[in-house]
Amino acid sequence: MTAARGLLLGLCVLLASNAAQAESDAPFLWQVKGAKATHYLLGSVHLLPSAAGRLPTGIVQAYRSADALVFESDIDALQGRKLSAQMLEAATAPKGIAAEIDVGTLRRLRQRMRVLRMPTAQCETYRPWFCALSLELYAYQRAGFSGEYGLDRRLHDAAVADGRSMAWFEAPERHIALFTDMAKPLSTQFLDAALADNGLKAEEPVEMYRAWRNNDSSGIEALIAEMKHDYPAVYEHLLAGRNRAWLPELKRRLKLPERQLIVVGAAHWLGPDGLIASLTAAGYQVRPYLAIDIDQKAGLELDAVIARR
Repeated sequence: MTAARGLLLGLCVLLASNAAQAESDAPFLWQVKGAKATHYLLGSVHLLPSAAGRLPTGIVQAYRSADALVFESDIDALQGRKLSAQMLEAATAPKGIAAEIDVGTLRRLRQRMRVLRMPTAQCETYRPWFCALSLELYAYQRAGFSGEYGLDRRLHDAAVADGRSMAWFEAPERHIALFTDMAKPLSTQFLDAALADNGLKAEEPVEMYRAWRNNDSSGIEALIAEMKHDYPAVYEHLLAGRNRAWLPELKRRLKLPERQLIVVGAAHWLGPDGLIASLTAAGYQVRPYLAIDIDQKAGLELDAVIARR
């Protein structure tokens, strides 16, 4: 799976892992001791299949221990009608996608859409960045993946039901501006990344989920390096630049007495430009979270909270 393509929807650039590898009790979950409390850092998968089932034990424990949750942005606002309409308006290309990209890229795009059996209308009148997102989303939806089952959504809805405090690193308007404000060269490179490697293979969504569940952090780091090499402008725009922007707020939150569960795409934590490297350089000790035995009742209670939406 191409690293850049895996990042298009914040899907954590996960690599297919060894099928024999055991599922982790705490995938992409770390803990860090702040000035007044221990906090939890969680690498998220934004789309998951309905078959994903219960959350891993360690994530349940971290959620139950946390006083507040922090996400990339305001999940409810991002899915609201106002911002959705703004994004769609910004995505519309007055002369259609054919006027936005070269003939070769257009040919590859239309071929990919035919392979996916994707309706022509979902790309023909839009800008390259929107087509890139549409290709990824359509492919994962066909495989049974949805944001409704994603880790962010499930934890967000549990926090709402429990009355937990929530915050985020990016205002919703800033979050969608990552795409709507893309200059044409970057937008085109973004689409090129989505079209790399002759398309998303049918098994990749399942491999992505398995890799997250198996805590394949080495796969992520390898793919981050690949993305940085192959698509440096996309890497800087979607990953490294955002990490630098988030770091001051992250450090501020680690000084709070309330225990924070901080949930962002897994690729943001790892690699030389990742948040864990930055925290380590600043003197923080970040360690993998080790799950302890948890009774079935505790896990089922959180599942019940998540189901109440």
